[in-house]
Amino acid sequence: MSQKRVQRRQSRVLALKTLFFYLERNETQPLKECFDYILVDIDDEKADEFAWEIVNTAVTNLGKIKVLIRAFAPEYQFNKIATINRSLLILGIGEMKFMETPPVVVINEYIELAKEFGEDKSPSFINGVLDNYRKGLGLDRTKAAE
Repeated sequence: MSQKRVQRRQSRVLALKTLFFYLERNETQPLKECFDYILVDIDDEKADEFAWEIVNTAVTNLGKIKVLIRAFAPEYQFNKIATINRSLLILGIGEMKFMETPPVVVINEYIELAKEFGEDKSPSFINGVLDNYRKGLGLDRTKAAE
């Protein structure tokens, strides 16, 4: 794996931990405080601009992303989805829609994160919802959203 891919993966892990922490506190603690806490108290890493961009983009567009998750996973009540899976979906859709990361990259990355941090069925659930979102937009797996 290239150094850039490793760094991007680490950034996504940091973004995931931050969003999970934020959602577990019912979105009441400022996002920046959550990010700084995870950065310093948990991960002991230096500031990560890409991680902040991912999580900040997701939270800034959280209302829109929740609507999309409800649309592409209608058989699941949003608040009943495990927090880790909600976090993965929010970040994945946010990255595809608002950061224009190619769907193939997003889907693969968040499946891998689901394997690492989620439950047994998390990878297939994340894959299904993110791929349904991609297909619903008529996106090629390798091209960014317009």
